[in-house]
Amino acid sequence: MEKKLAVIDIGSNSIRNVIFEVNEEGQYFERLNVKEVARLSSHISDSNEMTEDGIAALIDTLRHFKELNDYHIVTDVLPVATAAIRNANNSDDILQQVKNATGMTIRLLSDYEEAFYGYSAIVNSTYVEDGYSVDIGGGSMEVTYFQNRELVFYHSFPFGAVTLTKEFMKDDTMTKDERKALTSYLKKAFKEIEWLEPHGVPLVGVGGTARNLVRVEQTMSNFPLEGIHQYTISSDQLEEVVDELVDMSSKQLGRLDGLSKDRVDIIAPAVTAIGELAKYLKVPEFTMSNNGLREGLFYENYLHEHDKVRFADVKEESFRHFEKQYDVNPTRHQHLIRLARQLYTGLIEEKAIKPKPFEPGLLEGACRLAYVGEYIDHNNKSDHTFHLITTNDFKGLNNEDRLALALVTSFKSKRVLEQHIEAFPKWFDHKLLKSLELLGSIVKLVDALDLTERQIVTDIHVSSSKDGLTLSLDTNGSARFELQRSTRHKKHLERAIDQSIEIVLNEEE
Repeated sequence: MEKKLAVIDIGSNSIRNVIFEVNEEGQYFERLNVKEVARLSSHISDSNEMTEDGIAALIDTLRHFKELNDYHIVTDVLPVATAAIRNANNSDDILQQVKNATGMTIRLLSDYEEAFYGYSAIVNSTYVEDGYSVDIGGGSMEVTYFQNRELVFYHSFPFGAVTLTKEFMKDDTMTKDERKALTSYLKKAFKEIEWLEPHGVPLVGVGGTARNLVRVEQTMSNFPLEGIHQYTISSDQLEEVVDELVDMSSKQLGRLDGLSKDRVDIIAPAVTAIGELAKYLKVPEFTMSNNGLREGLFYENYLHEHDKVRFADVKEESFRHFEKQYDVNPTRHQHLIRLARQLYTGLIEEKAIKPKPFEPGLLEGACRLAYVGEYIDHNNKSDHTFHLITTNDFKGLNNEDRLALALVTSFKSKRVLEQHIEAFPKWFDHKLLKSLELLGSIVKLVDALDLTERQIVTDIHVSSSKDGLTLSLDTNGSARFELQRSTRHKKHLERAIDQSIEIVLNEEE
């Protein structure tokens, strides 16, 4: 039965309504994502109470969200609130007024819960197993430290993008003195937390500030791939983009691609906080998780229904989801994996290639999704395959691994392979390119050996002769069409190993 869950995230800067859908096969999707920039933290009075105007803005937004969720027949609604309401002296009154006006019972998250759900989203959607996380909202900044995907420490700092802007910026551009004062304030706050110390692990950014920072960096560096999830930059790159953003005027920021217009006036203090934390921890790199508090809440709900605490293997979960989405035939693709293993092992045994540690795993993953673009159009399946994989965030794979998977899975020819990697001169050296060509040509060949999708070719035996290599194929029926297609496509593997190949059939009667 299809299920829809709406998570309403009432933050200090914005209020967001996200509808997640779970289908009968257990696949989950984000179906709708809308937000209202309410700036609730700016509606806190000198007596630390939310004003009536702030409460009225909250109720008005929630009424619109309720109407939206009713229209989409949402089965469960989970409204949660963070620092702006949590820290207000009249929080009980706020929750009661919302209940009376909308019927919604808001769950007030503790600082631990707010940090925990961000951490949970990271370990259930990225390849990072050891690291720090940071999520700076409008009124608080959550930092966690996790090892082996287990939460070790957490802390919620009582400042955020809106409150830091209010305290440290008088005009629309941060001055050098203001930045110096803010930096000093942040360092002092960090020093008060004993467990905040360098461990040589990445800092993972969560939330709107990190999202905008990464999008700006991608614009500045002309990054050619789609998506920001698991996007990684060095500590030097992080410092550079933070400096760029802090030095810009509001007019310049308003014209900047990647930066949301509703964050123009608060971005400088927010990115400064992230940048200073990265420096303090001496992190080697900064990684973006596009999954955060809302996804953490969803994962808790989803995993609980499947009797799990977290996904055992993030990459496997992502592959499973992708296979279901694009109707991959598991029987056929497991057969391709088997043939590819036999061919790859045979090439090693005949000393036609020298294996590399990463090749078997990449080859298996590529065969598992081989030419999945056929789901869209058979005649252009290679192009569609490359597009589908490079535009999918593939949780558990970094950008380099995702691109390598796309190149091998969609392999068409060495020429097309080289065209695809022209935009990534630093990622692929000559040796890696040779590996991708080899693995891609194997995928293309075994796909041809199951042209009719009947698993007619059951086994591949590789042997050497004075003229090159011979691939002897065991079959359980007529492999006429498989022989025709594989004879046409063997040229790619011949070029990759620099040897001629003869394909022969051993048909059973």
